[in-house]
Amino acid sequence: MTEQFQADRTYDHVYLVFIDTAGYSTIVLSNPADRAAHAFDLLRERMRARIAQVAGERRCARSGVWSWRGDGGFLAVHDDSESVARDVALEAARTFLTLDLRHLRDEFARAGVRGELHLRMAVHKGTIRHTGEGRTGTIHSPDINLAAHLEKATPRDCLAISEDVHRTAGPYAELFAPVGTHEGKRVYLMAGDGPAAGSGGPQAAAKAWLASRGLAGGTAVHAYPERPSSEEKARLLDAACEEVLDMGTALRSSSSRLVTSERPARYRDAVLGLLRRGGVYRCFLLDPSSDAAATLARQYQEDMARKIKDSLERFGRFKERYGAEAEGLRVYQTDAFPGFSALAVDMRRPDGLILYSSYLMGTSPYGVIERGDMPHYLISPAAGPVFGRIRALAEARDAGGSVERVL
Repeated sequence: MTEQFQADRTYDHVYLVFIDTAGYSTIVLSNPADRAAHAFDLLRERMRARIAQVAGERRCARSGVWSWRGDGGFLAVHDDSESVARDVALEAARTFLTLDLRHLRDEFARAGVRGELHLRMAVHKGTIRHTGEGRTGTIHSPDINLAAHLEKATPRDCLAISEDVHRTAGPYAELFAPVGTHEGKRVYLMAGDGPAAGSGGPQAAAKAWLASRGLAGGTAVHAYPERPSSEEKARLLDAACEEVLDMGTALRSSSSRLVTSERPARYRDAVLGLLRRGGVYRCFLLDPSSDAAATLARQYQEDMARKIKDSLERFGRFKERYGAEAEGLRVYQTDAFPGFSALAVDMRRPDGLILYSSYLMGTSPYGVIERGDMPHYLISPAAGPVFGRIRALAEARDAGGSVERVL
């Protein structure tokens, strides 16, 4: 920095540049500690050198890395002429994303650093209050928090700027496309030319934002491209206090896990743990003689009635083996087809969880998609109305159609 921020002084129009390594964990886990540390030292030094070079060319009064925490940090840029600070911040960030990032990836490869290097960058501006001396002091401003949050919301290999920066961006404004809002401010995005962001341009920026943030009004859920493993489902059962609802068509996987000879039997042990805590494990299958079972048998070209009967036999073996311990296992048949499977944990409680997957019905020349290959979603009451709707559908199994307890 050519000058330092002075103690007990307020600075207006300070440009805050935040940078974070999106691929940090892959590099840390794939390399010895000293090699990973060296890699991130390179990142810091390249960012410091870039900001120093651009600031020197434009004779910017104050600029440099203010804070760095290993995989990223932020820089503060200020000059009495705001356009100078703006040009330094935006030019350094743009160049780092489009040029230095490619060079860093090459350096990582030459140094034998394994893992993928991706960056998120964001620029916001505001007024800061500086206390202390130089970079050993502290700067205070709510704009620092906003800039940090904007960086976390930025798709990887992209540079985001707030509406405050875009309003005064001058010739740089055309590099950024409006993509949405964050914490009440419009966000403008530039996509880099790396593999994560496509080939640049406003469409690439818009797609990157949508892929990362979704459409307006969306609800945060955890999504999985296929059925989570039995070990992961066991984690859900371990979290249950009172009740687990397991619903589907035949529950072949669930019933098989209860009588498996494999060790460790993680899912079976989780069910036993729930039952021994006094919890209830309720299972709903289709009535094998129902019209719904016959329809599914035709669509999936499989003996649905046989699958259901096999599952009932396995549930019976489990209850017989564990006797009184398995009293909380309750198995029901119904002729009502729900259209989705679900594993619900304490779903009537405010801390309930539901793992669900909708069935894709119909036939196609490509065949039928196996239910385990369908997307699964884990939601909590924080998901808003969608949780209430899925819970209501799950609860309707008790009342919809003809329900009979068979175990």
